[in-house]
Amino acid sequence: MFDTIFEASAQVLDFFYAIVPNYAIAIMLMTLLVMLITTPLTLKGTRGMIKMQLLQPELKKIQEKHKGGDRQEMNAELMAFYQENELNPLGGCLPLLVQAPVFLLLFRLIQGLTRRTVEACPEGVAEGVEKCFDPKYLDHSSQLYGDLVGKTEMKSFGLDLALSTSDAIGESIVKGMPYLVLILFMIGAQYVQQKQVSARSADGGMAMPQQKILLRVMPAFFGVISINFPAALVVYWVTSSIYRIGLQAYITRSLYGHDDAPGAQANKAAAEARKLAKDAKDAKGDGKGAKSSTPAKSGNGNTKSGDSKAGGAKSGDADSGAGSGNGAGGKYQPSSKKKKNKRRR
Repeated sequence: MFDTIFEASAQVLDFFYAIVPNYAIAIMLMTLLVMLITTPLTLKGTRGMIKMQLLQPELKKIQEKHKGGDRQEMNAELMAFYQENELNPLGGCLPLLVQAPVFLLLFRLIQGLTRRTVEACPEGVAEGVEKCFDPKYLDHSSQLYGDLVGKTEMKSFGLDLALSTSDAIGESIVKGMPYLVLILFMIGAQYVQQKQVSARSADGGMAMPQQKILLRVMPAFFGVISINFPAALVVYWVTSSIYRIGLQAYITRSLYGHDDAPGAQANKAAAEARKLAKDAKDAKGDGKGAKSSTPAKSGNGNTKSGDSKAGGAKSGDADSGAGSGNGAGGKYQPSSKKKKNKRRR
């Protein structure tokens, strides 16, 4: 089943190579075709994310309603809310999920096209010293197969696209520099793309630590792992990143470009949701403070019982207040008797 998919992909690549017989350009054209096919998914995911942000205040109210309660009941109410408003919580991740299999597909395709065997080498090559390309997945009558079979390099714009950056640097620093520049260009393009996405939020994306991590770590991570991949895959990554920069610019202009745009309204709703969460947190903090400042009841209780035993003294009397301060009003009875005797004299 997978070989059938790879063979179909190889035919598409061969089609573009027949139009422009250049390996890098054929890969770029195939990448653009894949990106055009996945663009509707990207736009749908973006609109779903905007809709989710617009309803964020309602989601926050549901979460606050069940805070500290039954989590299962909260999840059930959230799912009902999603269904009622036709929301998919994972809709924004769909474009990212599509990218992974496309990358793996192209990786296996390039790996198959640059498969090396001794038998594929022409007679001019020294006996068994070097292996040559024996392309897989391609029809033997295709132009791409004819230009690859028996060769040892996949040359395009002076680069061997079958060679990885680490292998090129291993041969010499000078040879590896163009490959390294290609990876640095890819990292820069991904940084630009991440900044475009984070700049669309009302707070510039700084309220979300996850976006900070993605902005700083993920492009560099992809750059590091791509050092060991064939340069053909880096060409795919660079092309797809440049396309996404253009696509994100279009999304920013069309969905976030003015105050009445859905994205701008979503930013306002997200800010309202953050305010609701902050108010709930502040109210909770004030409640704790009020509770901690409540005076102790034990002294008042003792005073009350002491005052009643002392002869029904009123709560406003200074003597009963003295008893209240000591927490045992009955002990002051002798003192009050002395005062009464003094007045009689």
